[in-house]
Formats: sequence, structure tokens, C-alpha cells
Amino acid sequence: MVCLTAAPASARTGELQENRAKATALATEISSLDGQIGSAVTRYSRATRSLEAVRRQLKDNRRLQRLAYKELGLARAALAARARSMYKHDDVSPMDAMFGAADLGDLVTQLTMLRTIARCDRDVVRTIETTKRELADRTETLAADERMAEKLVGTCKSELATIRARLAERRVALTGVRSDIRTLAAAAAKASPDPKPTVEPPQQGGGGDDGSGPWWSLIQSAAASNGVNARGMYRLMMIESGGSASIVGPGGYYGLFQYAPTTWKGSWNPWRSSNVTDGAAQIKATALALRQGYGHAWWDPSYTWAFQGD
Repeated sequence: MVCLTAAPASARTGELQENRAKATALATEISSLDGQIGSAVTRYSRATRSLEAVRRQLKDNRRLQRLAYKELGLARAALAARARSMYKHDDVSPMDAMFGAADLGDLVTQLTMLRTIARCDRDVVRTIETTKRELADRTETLAADERMAEKLVGTCKSELATIRARLAERRVALTGVRSDIRTLAAAAAKASPDPKPTVEPPQQGGGGDDGSGPWWSLIQSAAASNGVNARGMYRLMMIESGGSASIVGPGGYYGLFQYAPTTWKGSWNPWRSSNVTDGAAQIKATALALRQGYGHAWWDPSYTWAFQGD
């Protein structure tokens, strides 16, 4: 941060700048964790739906197994009843057909019928037994799928809990850092002289010969567009950089309003594709940042000095 007083930057100011950088880093991390929570919730929901689908398939498969057993019993009973009704015997054999046949043609017909019934009986039993085996194999496969789905649900649930705990921790840390910033800013404001007399904007119609004059009209326009006090914004610029767009301050802060590159590249800034030392872009971005309420967090104590009384 550039200060117009002759005294060097104090340890308190350095700590304030460090806390400001820390607050920005924490806010970025919180934004990232918010995104991770969204992804984790999606994965958890997907895994839960998959588990529910597997359990429905298992339930349906068990129902089909019970049905197959019942069909097998009914098929055997129906075939036995049909044989009894045709030959009037509980147990029908080729010998029964022989003794009961009236002639050779009748014998051939009865033996053919017996073979057909026996073959149908074997085919039905074989088919149902095959179905039973297939359903049993399917049950094993579905049980394995259920175990995998349960494991995935547990993993996703644990991941979600970890991210939420980390997010809560980072939010508490950010709250603490912001409290420290307010405390340090208040202490710095009391301990430092008021710089306002040396950083007033040019008089109406004045061009200014200190290099800061050309920015005044841009500040007026940007401030008006965002509902920000132009005089306070001008004073903030002069406290931070003295009106030099190319200055690099302690800690790696750049330009008219002394942005850290990571802050300048944040998604909040529509002009982040411009160079951080682009004075016009910084003026527009700063007016927007002030409107969004970042003044105290990003620029105190300069912000308090610049806007007090306005």
C-alpha cells in the first residue's frame, strides 16, 4: 500500500495487508468448497439412486424365483392330472398302453401320446429348472452389485461430511480474519494522521499536473454508474497509489488501487482480462467492488480515511 505520509509503513499496516490477502484466499477456498459440495451431493444422490435400483431388481428377482417354483409344481401337477384323465391310471407306462390298446393302431397312438407327454414333461421341467438356475445366478450378481452400491454410498456420504466440515472450518476462519481486519483498521485509523487534505480531487475545470488529474473524469463516470461517492473513490486511489497506474506496492499489489493479481483475476471482476496495471479498468472494477461492499475488507484503513465524512 502506498501512503503519502513521510512515515514508513507500520507493522500494523503490514499485518493488515497480510490479513486482507488471507481473507481473499479464504473466500476463494470457500467458493471452491461450495462447488465441491455441489458435486459431492450429485455423486451421493446418484449412488443412492443406483443402490435403490439394485434393491428393486433384487426384490423383483426373488419374486420371479418364487413364481418359478410355483410354476414348476403346477406344471408337474397338470401333466400328471392330464395323464390320469386320459388313461384313468395314477401311473401310466408303455405296458399299460399295450394291455389297454384295442388294436395295433390304437397301441401306436397311445405309445406316441405317452412319449409326447413324457417329453413335454421333461422339457417343461428342464426349462423351469434352467430358469431357476438363471435366477439364482442373477441373485448372486445383484447381491454383489448391492454390496458395491452400498460401499459407494458410504464413500460419497463420508466425502460430503468431510467437505462440509472443512467448509465450516474455513468460514469460521474467514470470520476471524475479517474481525481482525476491522480491529486493525480501527487502530490504524486512530494512530495515523488524516491524509484527506493532500488527496482531494482537482477543482472543477482543473486538469491537474501530478499525473492523477486524468483519472478524475473516469472516476466520476464509474462512481456515478455504481452509486459510489466519487470524491471518496479519488481519495482512496491517491492514498493507495498516489495516482500511478504502474506502481507496485509492498506485498505485490499493483496499480491505482493496489490489487493483488489473484484478487484482480477473480470472477467478481468483469475487467479481469485487462492488465492489472490498466488504470481505466481498475477504476471501473473498483467502483463495482465498492458497490458490492468490499471496501472495508480490501482497502481498510485507506477506505475508512477516504470515505469518512462523505
